[in-house]
Amino acid sequence: MTHAYDASWMVGRRIERVELFEPSQWRFGLGAEIGIGVECPWRLRKDGRIAISSEDHMQKYGLPKPLDAVAVAGDLFAASLIVRVDICDGSTDLLIGLTGGLQFEVLPISSGYESWNIFGPSGIQVIAQGGGELCVWNK
Repeated sequence: MTHAYDASWMVGRRIERVELFEPSQWRFGLGAEIGIGVECPWRLRKDGRIAISSEDHMQKYGLPKPLDAVAVAGDLFAASLIVRVDICDGSTDLLIGLTGGLQFEVLPISSGYESWNIFGPSGIQVIAQGGGELCVWNK
């Protein structure tokens, strides 16, 4: 089910920051110079239900003001620690389980574009390439 890359270094860490660099580059910071960059759809589920997604950002849905996915995701991540990280073979879906009933799902949808990358400790970088392949290297 998972690729050979071992992302267990994330376990016990917190997603400390959520940022959006318009129009569609998301960053989820796990500390100084480590984190996840995302350029594909993502969603955050709470107790099995979708709590917020990249597609919800700035949608009004009949509410008094548009949803701010940066703020909503940041609030949900604030009280949760990472307990599991899986990268699915064939699709490179990135599935991160967190305490508090949260599941962060990064969902690549392109056969050609890079979907997400991880900047890990000691300069390791992982890129989810189009078509479901991973590229892993140390700087």
